[in-house]
Amino acid sequence: MLWRLTFQLIPLAALGAAVVFGVLPLRLPRRWLWLSVAVLALAFSKFAVFAVVGGDAFTPMLPAPVIWALGWAYGAAMFYALFAGVAWAVDLLPLLVRRPVGLRFRRIRAVALAAAAVALASWGIFEGVRTPPTRSVEVVFDDLPAEFDGYRIVHLSDLHCSSAAREPRFRRIVDRVNALEPDLVAITGDFVDGLPADRQDDLSPLRSLRARDGVVGCTGNHEMYWRWDRWCDVLIGFGIVFPEKTGPVEIRRGESSIFVGGMRDRAFFCRREDWRADGAFAGVPADAFRVLLCHRPFTAATGAAEAGVSLQLSGHTHGGAMPLLSLLVARFNEGHVRGLFEFAPGRFLHVSPGTGQWAGFPLRILNRAEITVIVLRRR
Repeated sequence: MLWRLTFQLIPLAALGAAVVFGVLPLRLPRRWLWLSVAVLALAFSKFAVFAVVGGDAFTPMLPAPVIWALGWAYGAAMFYALFAGVAWAVDLLPLLVRRPVGLRFRRIRAVALAAAAVALASWGIFEGVRTPPTRSVEVVFDDLPAEFDGYRIVHLSDLHCSSAAREPRFRRIVDRVNALEPDLVAITGDFVDGLPADRQDDLSPLRSLRARDGVVGCTGNHEMYWRWDRWCDVLIGFGIVFPEKTGPVEIRRGESSIFVGGMRDRAFFCRREDWRADGAFAGVPADAFRVLLCHRPFTAATGAAEAGVSLQLSGHTHGGAMPLLSLLVARFNEGHVRGLFEFAPGRFLHVSPGTGQWAGFPLRILNRAEITVIVLRRR
């Protein structure tokens, strides 16, 4: 696959940049030069080590501390390559006035940049590994039935159960969710990175999720990669309802109802034009309040407004991971990275920054994972 090749080529390019911009200008003795290159090469070899030793470049069968340690080293090396490239560009400016930067200064600065890179990667790994905090968001609608004023949906997304995210993590997440006493729990895809035989027990705490109206979910792109035909039965056995499979779910309060529909991820469709929101609400009254579960935060491409969706819950972006990278993520997700968006008058999209973290990119900078409580309000 092209994207797998991309993840192998990026570290090679970054290694070259780190050596050219961050090592060679220091004019180190040969022994220290080769040692520096070797350390950087080892740090950038994360995906290769995962593939050779762990069996898969993105979901290695390795102990979690090893996966996080390699992720930390890879992140630190990436940051150093970036910092060194900026420093090299800045050094070109004094050359215009014929006052080159001194070697001693470059060496001291390299140590400082390396320390900053290590510290930043350490912070990023901490944010990626820790149990996500809870955040509350109120969304006000004109057409919400009065009986549902104050209705509370806990939104989870991108759990990414893997050898790096095991059963204790999900037990802690479930305990936090249950303490919130929600009306509904919605999980918008990317449950797993692995096969049921390997990861079913780790994800089993989801059986214990408790909500007045149950737990609903939809598929993400990672379900396509890991035998959704097998995982579907497992997750249904955990008590999770998939409207994309069962049809829209009606939730009643007195004489009023809201309907929850779900879409399969676009990875399951051969043609993009078949990926449409209107199919998620077959048979639902035209004036009904509709909540759509869709892994990717697309509203224009799916025709969410035309389908009468009042609230769409999505994930997929991981909140953009960190500043600057989030700009690229926004470019490929209709500008939606994290938080609440009004995609049409009175119609809203909530994009979860993710409740878990993919082992292939475990860092979060200024971008916390979260358990989101969405409170529906009638204007």
